[in-house]
Amino acid sequence: MKPVVKKLLCWAVPVAALTIGVPLVQAAQQSEAQAAVQPPSVEKSVLPAEHGLTEAAEQYRLIYPSVSGVDGKTPRRDSAAVFIPRGPMPKGGWPVVVWAHGTVGVANDCAPSLNPRTVRDSQYLNTWLSLGFAIVAPDYAGLGSGGLHHYLNARAEAWSVLDGVRAALKNFPLRNQLVLVGQSQGAHAAFASAGWQPKYAPELNIRMTVLTGTPYFDSETTVAQLFGINDKATPQVGDPKIPYVFYIYLAAAESLPKLKPSTYFQPAALPILGEANKLCITPLTEKVMKEKLNAANSLKPGIQSLLEASTEAMHYPTLSIDSPVFIGIGGADINVPTVMQQRFAHAVRLAGTMVEVHEYPGLDHSGTVNPSLRDSVPFVLKHLK
Repeated sequence: MKPVVKKLLCWAVPVAALTIGVPLVQAAQQSEAQAAVQPPSVEKSVLPAEHGLTEAAEQYRLIYPSVSGVDGKTPRRDSAAVFIPRGPMPKGGWPVVVWAHGTVGVANDCAPSLNPRTVRDSQYLNTWLSLGFAIVAPDYAGLGSGGLHHYLNARAEAWSVLDGVRAALKNFPLRNQLVLVGQSQGAHAAFASAGWQPKYAPELNIRMTVLTGTPYFDSETTVAQLFGINDKATPQVGDPKIPYVFYIYLAAAESLPKLKPSTYFQPAALPILGEANKLCITPLTEKVMKEKLNAANSLKPGIQSLLEASTEAMHYPTLSIDSPVFIGIGGADINVPTVMQQRFAHAVRLAGTMVEVHEYPGLDHSGTVNPSLRDSVPFVLKHLK
């Protein structure tokens, strides 16, 4: 099969030039006006096979212009992977699954497009490819791109995802028929994207959203709820949620450099916190579990104030979504507590969103992903008709 896109989209960036008889200020103003209407360049490269998917006929890494959702104004260049399925292209282009990935870390080199996909994610994404969907998989701002990734910042995730979709639609034979699909942090990013789309990217046609392991933060969220601190006894084992707290702290500390980690974390946690800005989620979690870090031996009471200060950035812009939403919940999820996901599903339904909820008894955070396909695939196909 011939590559779908042969030509890299490049745009000339005007350079201010002096013209005889044109005042310097006027020349500068003309240059700025020209720059304002010239779209920034999109870079595309072939994705290495080891970073790809077996069901993809073609696979690329895309670097595209975006805007920081952290401050709402700073231009950025973010990255994504794009996978084209096998077989003849349907009329109008390939329908698109926009894959929002789960937690990978906050360092630049943790970006999924720079690494092999996990076995779980490969199986999941290959299923969508085999069904004839192209996949656009943004990395999020700060992953594979400049700056620290602001973990669980809803606007930053959403704007980066939506700008990635815009870039992909302009550079590949894709149909503007989008299914947002996310797991864990990616469920947070996907639902935030669905909420921001009408205002930030109204030209995008989001048909539905599919979520598993969805985090939900509101004014009633407490550290005690997240970690079960009120339980009679805290088991002397590591808690896989501790890395998430480290990442939330790092985002807060970048915005407020005067924050002191000792205000929020006990001495046992500080050495590993010091590595969290460069450790991706797997090695960081391994260290946390090896050192048996949990809420009882790692967190101080002040962590509640950090959570409260960070919650605004983690809020979804709305719970009322115009298109249908699928929510899959693992009955034995520890990473994103099952109760948190149930509260989310209830709130989304209460907001008037058309929602279909499936619970999977006995399945944990990761184990829910692929089994949920037996319900989410029919959901998607039904609503695409």
